[in-house]
Amino acid sequence: MAAANENLNGAVRRRRNNNKKKSRYHVSSSSEPSKVASASKSDSSERKKTAATATAPPAEKIHKNPLFVITAVILMPYALWNTYLYVFLQHPELISFLYPTIRPAVKLHDTRQLLIVGTISSGTSQVARDLKNNLGLEIGHENAEASWSFVRDGTVSWFHGIRYIARPGMDTNVKTTNNHAGGENNNMTFLTQVKYLCRELQPQMGFHPFMFRDGDCSLRQSWGDCWRDECEDIVKKEWGCGLRNTSDKRDDTAMLRPQRRDDCETPFNKVLHQVRHPLRTLESLVAKFCIGGIEGKVQPAFLIFANALFPQHKFAEMSCIEAAGYYVDEYNSAIGKARELGLVDDYFQVEEATPCQIAKAAGFMDPDSNSVYTPSRDGVLKLCAGESIGIDGAANQLMKSTENRYNTGLVSLQWDDLLGGKHGSRKKSGDEDLQKRIKRLTRTLGYSADL
Repeated sequence: MAAANENLNGAVRRRRNNNKKKSRYHVSSSSEPSKVASASKSDSSERKKTAATATAPPAEKIHKNPLFVITAVILMPYALWNTYLYVFLQHPELISFLYPTIRPAVKLHDTRQLLIVGTISSGTSQVARDLKNNLGLEIGHENAEASWSFVRDGTVSWFHGIRYIARPGMDTNVKTTNNHAGGENNNMTFLTQVKYLCRELQPQMGFHPFMFRDGDCSLRQSWGDCWRDECEDIVKKEWGCGLRNTSDKRDDTAMLRPQRRDDCETPFNKVLHQVRHPLRTLESLVAKFCIGGIEGKVQPAFLIFANALFPQHKFAEMSCIEAAGYYVDEYNSAIGKARELGLVDDYFQVEEATPCQIAKAAGFMDPDSNSVYTPSRDGVLKLCAGESIGIDGAANQLMKSTENRYNTGLVSLQWDDLLGGKHGSRKKSGDEDLQKRIKRLTRTLGYSADL
């Protein structure tokens, strides 16, 4: 009996042990398929991602391409704008069926109505802005290139004044006193002056060949051999061109519209001389071009242009005030002489002029002028109609300086500041040459020389 019980107990223990083994085996065998299933799902997910990427729409791939972004954000608007300019400014006949009254193209040799010339810091940018914004005229600042810019009514520019500055050694007997090339004869030729002026781009002087005409040089390159050659060609043609053929004067009594007969590539029907009180002009020039303040050095770019245009002076040996002063005197005196010869029509003081007064002097209200675009004339007459009845619109108010305000309380000059020996001057102490010149110019331009 005991033996039987022992056998029974042994059988039970063996059955329990077998069950434990099965249980362990069952757990092990059930977890393995789970791992496989998990790995299978992961692989499937990756395959789906890969498949989704491989089968993504082409447009989605393009949108993520950096070149597409550059093209969409920069190149496309640029291309559309250039197309717009090409059609409206160069070939308006292409859309004349849509706009029967569209303005005709103005080409290089076509007459524009107005050219205003004035020295740097005389307020030319402000005048251009006010004529454009307050009268709706297409007026450019330092730009007369009408095939890519809306400047078909005229231009306000300091550098276009080169038309009325005598060419050294050709239009005058003035001998140069500068040695730009180091060792070269001081009696330089006109062509040498031109090459000196065009040697490098000086953007701070507001001049680039493209402001005169659309040449063959690429605008993607700011300067180089092509632009240098273009600059020399333009400067040779423009320099003194308004002084040539002066014996062939306009006949204002003729039945036909009077034409300005000069040797300039782009003609203007009216030329006005814009002036500002010389001392105020000097203050702005000193603030703009004197490195380190009133007793500082003159910016090299200013010296290059001053030396080239007026080589009878030794600008490199002057103080900054002196360099600015002799430049202002020579520039205004040259334009003044052209006005005395009837080559420049009139002058105006920028401090006392309204846009409507300038437009009237420029002939934009003249009903007999064929060079004025009729809608431009109509717009000016409408905006300026209130002048006679005392309506104070923006076009009938004195202009306020809001453009290029370099001198905001930085420099204030008195007459004694122009004496020799002051502010870095190498002249004899008390030398009065510059002071006398600027006082004489001040009176000539209609200002008081008393401070």
